[in-house]
Amino acid sequence: MKTTLVLLMGIVLLGACKKGTTGRMCTEEYRFFNVKLQSAIGEPIVLDTFYTRIVADHTAFHARNTVPDAGNGYYAVLSDGQLQLLPEGKEMELRFIGVRSEKIIVNEPYIFKNNGCHIEKISGKNEVTVP
Repeated sequence: MKTTLVLLMGIVLLGACKKGTTGRMCTEEYRFFNVKLQSAIGEPIVLDTFYTRIVADHTAFHARNTVPDAGNGYYAVLSDGQLQLLPEGKEMELRFIGVRSEKIIVNEPYIFKNNGCHIEKISGKNEVTVP
């Protein structure tokens, strides 16, 4: 009975994983990072457009919003959908750019890395107050 239970648990755990870019086992979760933009009095900031730029090579991309409050002050900075844009194991500086009325009102720095399976935030704010 114990042997059967251990075998079943092992099968379940392996079923929740997939091979990463380096052949290692990765979880099936989909990681994303969103930033909350708010005014000094806590009201959500609504942008006309936004994008993320990789500082080293000036590559810009638009990460899709993946939270229910998307556009209500929450904006996607990076997700596993852009994993291939980051060299594995290397910390990369990114900039989240927010535009309203044709002016950049948010230019926030972040450092992320590709850990071989998912994006991993090294530094950067979860919430930004926009003047």
